[in-house]
Amino acid sequence: MLLPGTGGELLRRELRIAFTRLGLPAEEVHPDRLHDTGSPESLEARLGEGPVLLFSVNFQGLGRLRRCLDLAARNGSIIAVWFADNPWNILAGVRDKAWKSLPLFVTDDSFVGPLTAAGASNVHHLPLAACPELFAPDAGRDLTFPAPADLAPFVFVGRSAFPGRDAFFAGLTLPDDLEKEARALLRNAGPVRPDLLWWQSALGLSPASFWPGKKARLPALGAERANLFHRARCLAAAAEIGSAFGTMPPGTTRDTSAESPEGKAPLPPAADTIGLDLFGDTGWRTILPPGARLRPPVDYYARLPGIYAAARFNICLTGLQLPHGLNQRHFDVWAAGGLLLSDATPGLELFPEELTRAVTFRTTRDMAMLAARLESGATRDMLVADWQRCILREHCYAHRAQTILEKLRMG
Repeated sequence: MLLPGTGGELLRRELRIAFTRLGLPAEEVHPDRLHDTGSPESLEARLGEGPVLLFSVNFQGLGRLRRCLDLAARNGSIIAVWFADNPWNILAGVRDKAWKSLPLFVTDDSFVGPLTAAGASNVHHLPLAACPELFAPDAGRDLTFPAPADLAPFVFVGRSAFPGRDAFFAGLTLPDDLEKEARALLRNAGPVRPDLLWWQSALGLSPASFWPGKKARLPALGAERANLFHRARCLAAAAEIGSAFGTMPPGTTRDTSAESPEGKAPLPPAADTIGLDLFGDTGWRTILPPGARLRPPVDYYARLPGIYAAARFNICLTGLQLPHGLNQRHFDVWAAGGLLLSDATPGLELFPEELTRAVTFRTTRDMAMLAARLESGATRDMLVADWQRCILREHCYAHRAQTILEKLRMG
């Protein structure tokens, strides 16, 4: 099995471990070498060894799609794609209509129908999952890479934007009235969210027009802008609620290592009480609320599990570009032994309602009530244990790999 990747992306290591556990050795191959005819890792060389599964995440390594399909057809190899993000954003860069013939997997089931309507013949829902081999509690790892001793009560980890966001949306403008309406929906915190589906409807756009071309970018921009507003409100609430849980230990100083390398635009002054630690890039500085501290990004596999486990509350905010989607925090935090508070998203229907009800907030008041209820005691410990059992029983990448093989009729 071949997994195109440069070694710097997520999910490849998890998939490699999962498929190998199922008896299908998987190898990550750099996309450049995959198409270098002189390389022993080229498609010609690898497919010449016998039938293989080429499993691409977000279409990586399939820039020359027709060539890939022709080579695969010669010896019965299979090419499949898993869209971990908004498929329309990725397909905007695909010119060959042959993508419609590929087995496609999506982390968000709201894309199954639209992709099928656009001509895709083989689309399946495949949620994200956990990799216990990488995120389960590990005393040696956590001793080598300890979590900060002065963690705030609330922790949020994430990027302020996806790579290349500004260039991707360059030249696009949203109607002011729709932006105002989207913000009002978020303030009201009702059941209707200004997600991608809402923006498509509000703009009068149909997914049938999304390929070929870039028409899908405008509703994606609307969802992205609404998402930033949503995150700013939720993080401000977390900082305020967290500040009420106690002050930083005496003598603690503020971490300023995330300031810009040019020495300009320093981080906002820290409040006396830190309620939220935000681990992320400096793009967060523009919306960092009072009572929050910006810490630099951390290594995903080495330091993040220990931080998740040590935090009193990990905040999870879902992206509005994935209307029914979840993100890695919904799986990693529980696998690491931490406690997660999530905003309300239809994607949580993947889990038992009795588990999600205890950790889901729609309003800032909900967030405060959940935190107070779960601050300590047996209820908290029992909830973490129940979530861990649920994740390990049904939602590991080995489960997803088995689903992939079944859908491809390989297992």
